[in-house]
Amino acid sequence: MRCWFLVVIVFALTGCRPAERVIAKADGITVTAKELQEELWRRYGATALKELIQRKLLEREALKRGIKVTDSEVAQALKKQGLPNNPENRHRVRIELLLDKLANSLVEVTEAEARKYYEQNRALYEQPERVRLRDITLESRENAEAIWKALQLRKGDNFADLARHFSINPVTRQRGGDMGVIPLNDLHPKLREIVKHMKVGDFSKPIEINGEWVIVKLEARFPAERKTFEKVRDQVIAHLKQQKAWQMKIELPNKLLREAKITVFDPHLKVNLR
Repeated sequence: MRCWFLVVIVFALTGCRPAERVIAKADGITVTAKELQEELWRRYGATALKELIQRKLLEREALKRGIKVTDSEVAQALKKQGLPNNPENRHRVRIELLLDKLANSLVEVTEAEARKYYEQNRALYEQPERVRLRDITLESRENAEAIWKALQLRKGDNFADLARHFSINPVTRQRGGDMGVIPLNDLHPKLREIVKHMKVGDFSKPIEINGEWVIVKLEARFPAERKTFEKVRDQVIAHLKQQKAWQMKIELPNKLLREAKITVFDPHLKVNLR
């Protein structure tokens, strides 16, 4: 529904068929309301008529299926889109919502389709091996070794406290060095190689990375996981339905137009109607 304003212009002007009322002059040349009306009718009449028929066909199809759009839904959509609540915007948004609901009601996703999509996109439903780490980052090897010795005295129980007081990592320092859960393969190669062989609760020796010295503690390890189709079935179906509904929204107005028996009585409006 790209240019509803054309509907308003054309049909507002053609509704009253004025006489030779002059609406503009240019160096003694006059333009009448009738001339403007005929020009608009010639240029935009077919487009406006097509879109008006499509809208009415959509409304009829929605009515047949018991689909409605409430004033509250329109108001919420206007607010979400940041649009003024005026008649033109309300009308446009109402048609958009009606088309959205209608498209969603018409699409279906079978179990076979969902399973096929899952099999073709298994990588989307795989979780790589992940680790949860804490770090203490220091500017020199001497400082790093001093912190490492302090950690050994308490078997790493003081890791978070030392991170808060001495780490120069601005991102993790205030969290006691907590780096969160990270895919193992996303770690720096030097760090990844060491973490691979650590046990939960272990802390590493100082490691030089890009001119800084890092000590990490392994808080948790999460093995690689492949989610079965049964676990993600609803997610896959919802995704495919969304894709189908989007395509349906594009195709439905023209589909209804092609299937309708249309008679246009003005020969100037028959061009490109379908």
